Amino acid sequence: MEASSQRVESDSENDDDISVTFDFTRRSWRDDVTFLIEDNQLYATKAILGIASPVFEAMFGSSFKERDQEEIPLPDKKFEDFNEFLHCIYPKSQRKVDKENVYKVLPLADEYNVKSLIKECKKFLSSHIMSARASTDEVIHCHGIATKLKLKNIREVCARRLSKIGLKEIECMEHISDAETLLQIHKDILRKQGEAFEETRTELVNLYLHKDLTVKDDVAPITPAEARGSIIKFEPVINARILTEHVRALSQSVTLWNLTFQSSLKINSVNDEKFIFLYLTITYPEDEERNLVCKVKAKFLIEHVGTDEDARHICKSLHEKEFSNGRNSWGFQRMARLKDLYELGYVANDTLNITVYILANKPFCKN
Repeated sequence: MEASSQRVESDSENDDDISVTFDFTRRSWRDDVTFLIEDNQLYATKAILGIASPVFEAMFGSSFKERDQEEIPLPDKKFEDFNEFLHCIYPKSQRKVDKENVYKVLPLADEYNVKSLIKECKKFLSSHIMSARASTDEVIHCHGIATKLKLKNIREVCARRLSKIGLKEIECMEHISDAETLLQIHKDILRKQGEAFEETRTELVNLYLHKDLTVKDDVAPITPAEARGSIIKFEPVINARILTEHVRALSQSVTLWNLTFQSSLKINSVNDEKFIFLYLTITYPEDEERNLVCKVKAKFLIEHVGTDEDARHICKSLHEKEFSNGRNSWGFQRMARLKDLYELGYVANDTLNITVYILANKPFCKN
Protein backbone atom coordinates (compact mmCIF):
# COMPACT_ATOMS: atom_id res chain seq x y z
CA MET A 1 0.00 0.00 0.00
CA GLU A 2 1.33 3.43 -0.87
CA ALA A 3 2.44 5.63 2.03
CA SER A 4 0.96 8.82 0.59
CA SER A 5 -1.93 8.77 3.04
CA GLN A 6 0.34 8.59 6.06
CA ARG A 7 2.72 10.96 7.77
CA VAL A 8 5.83 11.87 5.78
CA GLU A 9 8.79 10.59 7.78
CA SER A 10 12.55 11.02 7.54
CA ASP A 11 14.49 9.10 4.91
CA SER A 12 16.94 7.92 7.54
CA GLU A 13 15.68 4.85 9.34
CA ASN A 14 18.88 4.24 11.25
CA ASP A 15 19.04 7.51 13.18
CA ASP A 16 16.66 7.30 16.14
CA ASP A 17 17.14 10.97 17.00
CA ILE A 18 16.13 12.33 13.61
CA SER A 19 13.09 14.59 13.59
CA VAL A 20 9.81 13.54 11.98
CA THR A 21 7.61 15.81 9.89
CA PHE A 22 3.91 15.39 10.63
CA ASP A 23 0.96 16.52 8.57
CA PHE A 24 -2.04 16.77 10.88
CA THR A 25 -4.34 17.78 8.01
CA ARG A 26 -4.17 14.21 6.64
CA ARG A 27 -5.57 11.23 8.50
CA SER A 28 -3.23 8.32 9.23
CA TRP A 29 -3.94 4.84 10.58
CA ARG A 30 -2.86 6.03 14.04
CA ASP A 31 -5.46 8.79 14.32
CA ASP A 32 -8.58 8.31 16.41
CA VAL A 33 -9.70 11.90 17.04
CA THR A 34 -10.53 14.80 14.73
CA PHE A 35 -10.49 18.44 15.86
CA LEU A 36 -12.87 20.73 13.94
CA ILE A 37 -11.38 24.23 13.83
CA GLU A 38 -12.36 27.11 11.55
CA ASP A 39 -14.04 24.77 9.00
CA ASN A 40 -10.92 22.59 8.86
CA GLN A 41 -9.89 19.27 10.36
CA LEU A 42 -6.80 18.29 12.32
CA TYR A 43 -6.23 14.60 13.01
CA ALA A 44 -4.40 13.26 16.06
CA THR A 45 -3.95 10.30 18.38
CA LYS A 46 -5.65 10.37 21.78
CA ALA A 47 -2.96 8.28 23.46
CA ILE A 48 -0.17 10.65 22.37
CA LEU A 49 -2.14 13.71 23.45
CA GLY A 50 -2.92 12.11 26.81
CA ILE A 51 0.77 11.44 27.47
CA ALA A 52 1.66 15.06 26.68
CA SER A 53 -1.20 16.74 28.55
CA PRO A 54 -3.04 15.89 31.79
CA VAL A 55 -5.99 17.86 30.41
CA PHE A 56 -6.21 15.60 27.37
CA GLU A 57 -5.66 12.60 29.64
CA ALA A 58 -8.69 13.60 31.72
CA MET A 59 -10.70 14.43 28.60
CA PHE A 60 -10.14 11.09 26.87
CA GLY A 61 -9.61 8.81 29.86
CA SER A 62 -12.51 9.74 32.10
CA SER A 63 -16.26 10.18 31.86
CA PHE A 64 -16.10 13.40 29.86
CA LYS A 65 -18.20 13.44 26.72
CA GLU A 66 -15.06 13.74 24.56
CA ARG A 67 -13.98 10.23 25.60
CA ASP A 68 -16.11 8.53 22.95
CA GLN A 69 -16.24 11.34 20.41
CA GLU A 70 -14.34 10.95 17.17
CA GLU A 71 -14.90 14.59 16.25
CA ILE A 72 -14.34 17.43 18.73
CA PRO A 73 -15.24 20.99 17.71
CA LEU A 74 -13.00 23.75 19.05
CA PRO A 75 -14.89 26.92 18.10
CA ASP A 76 -12.70 29.27 20.14
CA LYS A 77 -9.39 28.07 18.66
CA LYS A 78 -7.42 29.18 15.63
CA PHE A 79 -6.55 26.49 13.11
CA GLU A 80 -2.98 27.66 12.53
CA ASP A 81 -2.24 27.98 16.27
CA PHE A 82 -3.60 24.55 17.18
CA ASN A 83 -1.76 22.94 14.26
CA GLU A 84 1.49 24.47 15.52
CA PHE A 85 0.67 23.34 19.04
CA LEU A 86 0.32 19.73 17.86
CA HIS A 87 3.65 19.94 16.06
CA CYS A 88 5.34 21.10 19.26
CA ILE A 89 3.97 18.38 21.55
CA TYR A 90 4.25 15.35 19.28
CA PRO A 91 7.27 13.09 19.91
CA LYS A 92 10.17 13.63 17.50
CA SER A 93 8.46 16.58 15.87
CA GLN A 94 10.89 18.89 14.12
CA ARG A 95 9.17 22.03 15.37
CA LYS A 96 11.06 24.03 17.98
CA VAL A 97 9.87 27.06 19.89
CA ASP A 98 10.92 30.28 18.18
CA LYS A 99 9.71 33.84 17.77
CA GLU A 100 7.32 32.78 14.99
CA ASN A 101 5.32 30.28 17.04
CA VAL A 102 5.93 31.00 20.73
CA TYR A 103 2.92 33.31 21.10
CA LYS A 104 0.70 30.79 19.29
CA VAL A 105 1.61 27.75 21.36
CA LEU A 106 2.22 29.26 24.81
CA PRO A 107 -1.47 30.02 25.57
CA LEU A 108 -2.42 26.52 24.40
CA ALA A 109 0.39 24.92 26.40
CA ASP A 110 -0.92 26.76 29.45
CA GLU A 111 -4.55 25.79 28.77
CA TYR A 112 -3.72 22.11 28.31
CA ASN A 113 -1.01 22.16 31.01
CA VAL A 114 1.79 20.83 28.82
CA LYS A 115 4.55 21.58 31.32
CA SER A 116 7.48 20.67 29.08
CA LEU A 117 6.26 23.06 26.37
CA ILE A 118 5.54 25.82 28.90
CA LYS A 119 9.08 25.46 30.20
CA GLU A 120 10.52 25.62 26.69
CA CYS A 121 8.47 28.74 25.86
CA LYS A 122 9.50 30.49 29.06
CA LYS A 123 13.15 29.65 28.48
CA PHE A 124 13.02 31.05 24.96
CA LEU A 125 11.19 34.24 25.97
CA SER A 126 13.50 34.93 28.92
CA SER A 127 16.45 35.37 26.57
CA HIS A 128 14.62 36.64 23.50
CA ILE A 129 12.76 39.52 25.19
CA MET A 130 15.95 40.98 26.64
CA SER A 131 17.71 40.88 23.28
CA ALA A 132 17.75 43.61 20.66
CA ARG A 133 15.82 41.28 18.33
CA ALA A 134 12.58 41.83 20.25
CA SER A 135 10.83 45.05 19.29
CA THR A 136 8.96 47.22 21.78
CA ASP A 137 5.68 46.10 20.22
CA GLU A 138 6.62 42.47 20.81
CA VAL A 139 7.67 43.11 24.41
CA ILE A 140 4.33 44.79 25.13
CA HIS A 141 2.50 41.89 23.46
CA CYS A 142 4.49 39.40 25.53
CA HIS A 143 3.77 41.38 28.70
CA GLY A 144 0.05 41.13 28.00
CA ILE A 145 0.21 37.36 27.49
CA ALA A 146 2.33 36.88 30.60
CA THR A 147 -0.11 38.97 32.63
CA LYS A 148 -3.11 37.02 31.34
CA LEU A 149 -1.47 33.64 31.95
CA LYS A 150 -0.02 34.75 35.31
CA LEU A 151 3.53 33.94 34.24
CA LYS A 152 5.32 36.04 36.85
CA ASN A 153 8.89 35.43 35.67
CA ILE A 154 8.15 36.34 32.05
CA ARG A 155 6.24 39.43 33.16
CA GLU A 156 9.30 40.41 35.21
CA VAL A 157 11.53 40.04 32.14
CA CYS A 158 9.16 42.21 30.09
CA ALA A 159 9.01 44.83 32.83
CA ARG A 160 12.81 44.95 33.00
CA ARG A 161 13.02 45.55 29.25
CA LEU A 162 10.19 48.11 29.26
CA SER A 163 11.76 50.01 32.16
CA LYS A 164 14.75 50.65 29.89
CA ILE A 165 12.48 52.03 27.18
CA GLY A 166 10.60 54.46 29.43
CA LEU A 167 6.98 55.37 30.08
CA LYS A 168 6.82 58.35 27.73
CA GLU A 169 7.79 56.34 24.65
CA ILE A 170 5.35 53.57 25.54
CA GLU A 171 2.47 56.01 26.13
CA CYS A 172 3.02 57.47 22.65
CA MET A 173 2.61 54.13 20.92
CA GLU A 174 -0.64 54.21 18.95
CA HIS A 175 -1.60 50.56 19.26
CA ILE A 176 -1.96 50.66 23.06
CA SER A 177 -5.61 51.57 23.39
CA ASP A 178 -6.39 49.32 26.34
CA ALA A 179 -6.24 51.44 29.50
CA GLU A 180 -5.91 48.36 31.73
CA THR A 181 -2.88 47.12 29.78
CA LEU A 182 -1.23 50.52 29.99
CA LEU A 183 -1.94 50.67 33.73
CA GLN A 184 -0.33 47.26 34.29
CA ILE A 185 2.73 48.33 32.29
CA HIS A 186 2.95 51.52 34.34
CA LYS A 187 2.84 49.59 37.60
CA ASP A 188 5.49 47.11 36.51
CA ILE A 189 7.87 49.75 35.17
CA LEU A 190 7.58 51.87 38.31
CA ARG A 191 8.13 48.79 40.47
CA LYS A 192 11.25 47.77 38.53
CA GLN A 193 12.61 51.31 38.68
CA GLY A 194 11.92 51.35 42.42
CA GLU A 195 13.75 48.05 42.87
CA ALA A 196 16.71 49.39 40.91
CA PHE A 197 16.76 52.52 43.05
CA GLU A 198 16.56 50.46 46.23
CA GLU A 199 19.46 48.27 45.12
CA THR A 200 21.56 51.35 44.32
CA ARG A 201 20.65 52.94 47.63
CA THR A 202 21.55 49.77 49.53
CA GLU A 203 24.92 49.60 47.77
CA LEU A 204 25.55 53.24 48.63
CA VAL A 205 24.66 52.70 52.27
CA ASN A 206 26.88 49.63 52.41
CA LEU A 207 29.72 51.67 50.97
CA TYR A 208 29.45 54.32 53.66
CA LEU A 209 28.98 51.85 56.48
CA HIS A 210 32.28 50.15 55.71
CA LYS A 211 34.23 53.19 54.61
CA ASP A 212 36.33 55.57 56.68
CA LEU A 213 34.87 58.82 55.40
CA THR A 214 38.12 60.67 56.13
CA VAL A 215 40.33 58.30 54.11
CA LYS A 216 40.41 58.14 50.31
CA ASP A 217 40.41 55.02 48.12
CA ASP A 218 38.83 52.81 50.73
CA VAL A 219 37.32 49.66 49.18
CA ALA A 220 33.68 48.84 49.90
CA PRO A 221 32.71 45.23 50.62
CA ILE A 222 30.07 43.33 48.73
CA THR A 223 26.52 44.16 49.75
CA PRO A 224 25.11 41.43 52.04
CA ALA A 225 22.43 39.18 50.64
CA GLU A 226 18.86 39.96 51.66
CA ALA A 227 19.74 43.38 53.04
CA ARG A 228 18.02 46.73 52.64
CA GLY A 229 19.66 50.09 53.11
CA SER A 230 18.40 53.60 53.65
CA ILE A 231 19.58 57.04 54.64
CA ILE A 232 18.10 59.40 57.22
CA LYS A 233 18.99 63.08 57.02
CA PHE A 234 17.75 65.70 59.43
CA GLU A 235 18.76 69.11 60.80
CA PRO A 236 18.00 69.45 64.51
CA VAL A 237 17.98 72.91 66.01
CA ILE A 238 20.86 73.61 68.39
CA ASN A 239 20.54 76.94 70.19
CA ALA A 240 21.09 78.64 73.53
CA ARG A 241 17.94 77.09 75.02
CA ILE A 242 19.30 73.60 74.50
CA LEU A 243 22.50 74.57 76.32
CA THR A 244 20.55 75.11 79.53
CA GLU A 245 17.65 72.65 79.22
CA HIS A 246 17.18 68.92 78.59
CA VAL A 247 15.49 69.01 75.21
CA ARG A 248 14.83 66.28 72.65
CA ALA A 249 15.39 67.73 69.21
CA LEU A 250 14.16 66.60 65.81
CA SER A 251 13.99 63.01 64.62
CA GLN A 252 13.32 61.33 61.28
CA SER A 253 12.26 57.83 60.25
CA VAL A 254 12.29 55.43 57.29
CA THR A 255 10.67 52.06 56.62
CA LEU A 256 12.64 48.90 55.81
CA TRP A 257 11.26 45.33 55.84
CA ASN A 258 7.94 46.69 57.15
CA LEU A 259 9.78 48.03 60.22
CA THR A 260 10.03 51.70 61.19
CA PHE A 261 13.58 52.91 61.83
CA GLN A 262 13.75 56.22 63.67
CA SER A 263 16.85 58.25 64.43
CA SER A 264 16.67 60.91 67.16
CA LEU A 265 18.99 63.39 68.79
CA LYS A 266 19.11 63.80 72.56
CA ILE A 267 21.12 66.10 74.82
CA ASN A 268 22.29 64.33 77.98
CA SER A 269 24.47 65.51 80.82
CA VAL A 270 27.64 63.61 81.64
CA ASN A 271 29.74 64.87 84.55
CA ASP A 272 27.94 68.24 84.42
CA GLU A 273 28.66 68.69 80.72
CA LYS A 274 26.16 68.37 77.91
CA PHE A 275 26.74 65.82 75.17
CA ILE A 276 24.87 65.00 72.02
CA PHE A 277 23.65 61.41 71.67
CA LEU A 278 22.20 59.94 68.51
CA TYR A 279 19.68 57.10 68.92
CA LEU A 280 18.33 54.51 66.53
CA THR A 281 15.08 52.75 67.42
CA ILE A 282 13.00 50.14 65.61
CA THR A 283 9.24 49.81 65.84
CA TYR A 284 7.68 46.48 64.83
CA PRO A 285 4.10 46.18 63.55
CA GLU A 286 1.61 46.06 66.43
CA ASP A 287 0.03 42.84 65.18
CA GLU A 288 3.37 40.99 64.93
CA GLU A 289 3.22 38.09 67.37
CA ARG A 290 6.45 36.31 66.38
CA ASN A 291 9.72 36.89 68.20
CA LEU A 292 11.60 38.67 65.41
CA VAL A 293 15.19 39.82 65.30
CA CYS A 294 16.68 42.27 62.81
CA LYS A 295 20.47 42.60 62.53
CA VAL A 296 21.40 46.20 61.82
CA LYS A 297 24.55 48.12 60.99
CA ALA A 298 24.38 51.89 61.25
CA LYS A 299 26.68 54.87 60.99
CA PHE A 300 25.89 58.24 62.60
CA LEU A 301 27.46 61.25 60.96
CA ILE A 302 27.58 64.89 62.06
CA GLU A 303 28.81 66.90 59.10
CA HIS A 304 31.33 69.68 59.48
CA VAL A 305 29.98 72.86 57.89
CA GLY A 306 32.81 75.27 58.65
CA THR A 307 35.56 76.56 56.36
CA ASP A 308 38.35 74.48 57.86
CA GLU A 309 39.29 72.05 55.07
CA ASP A 310 41.20 69.79 57.47
CA ALA A 311 38.20 69.36 59.77
CA ARG A 312 36.57 65.94 59.78
CA HIS A 313 33.02 64.76 60.15
CA ILE A 314 32.18 63.24 63.51
CA CYS A 315 31.40 59.61 62.79
CA LYS A 316 30.30 56.75 65.09
CA SER A 317 29.01 53.27 64.21
CA LEU A 318 26.72 50.53 65.44
CA HIS A 319 28.23 47.15 64.56
CA GLU A 320 25.62 44.53 63.58
CA LYS A 321 23.38 45.09 66.56
CA GLU A 322 20.37 42.81 67.03
CA PHE A 323 17.08 44.65 67.37
CA SER A 324 14.16 42.51 68.55
CA ASN A 325 10.49 43.22 69.17
CA GLY A 326 10.83 41.78 72.67
CA ARG A 327 13.69 43.99 73.85
CA ASN A 328 16.86 45.71 72.63
CA SER A 329 14.88 47.69 70.08
CA TRP A 330 17.21 50.66 70.32
CA GLY A 331 20.89 51.57 70.09
CA PHE A 332 22.82 54.80 70.57
CA GLN A 333 26.19 56.54 70.34
CA ARG A 334 27.56 59.47 72.27
CA MET A 335 28.73 61.78 69.52
CA ALA A 336 30.38 64.93 70.95
CA ARG A 337 30.39 67.57 73.64
CA LEU A 338 27.86 70.24 72.73
CA LYS A 339 30.22 73.18 73.27
CA ASP A 340 32.81 71.61 70.97
CA LEU A 341 30.29 71.48 68.15
CA TYR A 342 29.87 75.25 68.39
CA GLU A 343 33.54 76.01 68.68
CA LEU A 344 34.74 73.67 65.90
CA GLY A 345 32.27 74.67 63.19
CA TYR A 346 29.64 71.94 63.21
CA VAL A 347 26.70 74.28 63.88
CA ALA A 348 25.42 76.59 61.14
CA ASN A 349 22.36 78.81 61.60
CA ASP A 350 21.62 77.03 64.89
CA THR A 351 21.31 73.64 63.18
CA LEU A 352 23.34 70.46 62.81
CA ASN A 353 23.54 68.45 59.61
CA ILE A 354 23.07 64.82 60.63
CA THR A 355 23.08 61.78 58.37
CA VAL A 356 22.39 58.21 59.48
CA TYR A 357 23.22 55.29 57.20
CA ILE A 358 21.28 52.10 57.95
CA LEU A 359 21.76 48.59 56.60
CA ALA A 360 19.21 46.06 57.86
CA ASN A 361 19.21 42.35 57.14
CA LYS A 362 15.88 40.61 56.60
CA PRO A 363 14.20 39.98 60.00
CA PHE A 364 14.13 36.36 61.19
CA CYS A 365 12.38 34.39 63.92
CA LYS A 366 14.43 33.62 66.99
CA ASN A 367 13.31 30.90 69.35
